[in-house]
Amino acid sequence: MSQPLKRPVWPFAVGGSVVALAVLTAVGTWVYGVYRMSDPVPPVVGARVEGKTIVVKFPVCPTDVIRRVEVTDFDDYTSANPRVLWWASDPTTPSAKEGVARLWSGEGFARHAPEPARSAIPRTLDIGYSDPSGDALDGVFTLRTIAAAKLTAGQYWTDDGPRTAAEIDAQLGCGGAG
Repeated sequence: MSQPLKRPVWPFAVGGSVVALAVLTAVGTWVYGVYRMSDPVPPVVGARVEGKTIVVKFPVCPTDVIRRVEVTDFDDYTSANPRVLWWASDPTTPSAKEGVARLWSGEGFARHAPEPARSAIPRTLDIGYSDPSGDALDGVFTLRTIAAAKLTAGQYWTDDGPRTAAEIDAQLGCGGAG
């Protein structure tokens, strides 16, 4: 009498479990993909070089309030809190209130840190602002990139290429304003 042929155990022995696992994986991947595609893209910040100054444009709506602008060392990997290179708070001029900050000078802000020594400025800056609620937005810029950017008057370099101040603000969809 001959022995019956042995069949492989997997995946046939578990039958429904394998199918169920495949279905769960497919559904999970689809849900993750739909969720990720619906994640809003954060607005970009713009920067340009004017002489020895970096001018930054933050996207803001007319009703937004900037509390503080802060520049940190993006290349500081040694600490949990990167080194703050410069800061300014409480905008006083219309330009600063509209999200334009002239780094190192403090122009348009009630209080600001002194200009850092040129030798203390790293190659990559994280430039951000916070509002009174503590919400914040930032952009990371390599000095070489913004210095080499080919911009026309009124444009700022962003992760998406050159944009005007109006285009930077328009990312927020301020209900037609801004």
